[in-house]
Amino acid sequence: MLALLRPDSWNLPLFVHILGATILFGTTATVAITGFASRGRDDYRELLRRVTSRTFLLGVIPAWVLMRVGAGWIAGKEFPGDTKTPGWVDVGFIVSEPGALLLLVIGILLLVRRQRVLLAVPVLAAIYVVALGVAWVAMSGKP
Repeated sequence: MLALLRPDSWNLPLFVHILGATILFGTTATVAITGFASRGRDDYRELLRRVTSRTFLLGVIPAWVLMRVGAGWIAGKEFPGDTKTPGWVDVGFIVSEPGALLLLVIGILLLVRRQRVLLAVPVLAAIYVVALGVAWVAMSGKP
């Protein structure tokens, strides 16, 4: 019902934000799953590590940029100027900004590629998936 009250000019920025967030959630979950799987499978270890690295590089990074650009774009339209944003918008910014630092750490760890360091990659990715889930619930439910 609320979507009927939303101006049409908000549709594209909202679509870009939701598309980026959905892809970010899926690719980050893929990094976590393939990272954990590469720890247990000796026969497919190198393949799973390549999938993890390429998913991060070709999926997570562009999806985060798409999500963040869409978030800034829709926030600028919905809350112009110095308007105080509601709490559910703040949750999204709280997850996305430190999430960039977390993704930077994951990227550095993927470049190092040492056996001991590679356990941290799926753990950090799983933590970020949980944080994205919290933001997802906050933004879709708007508590």
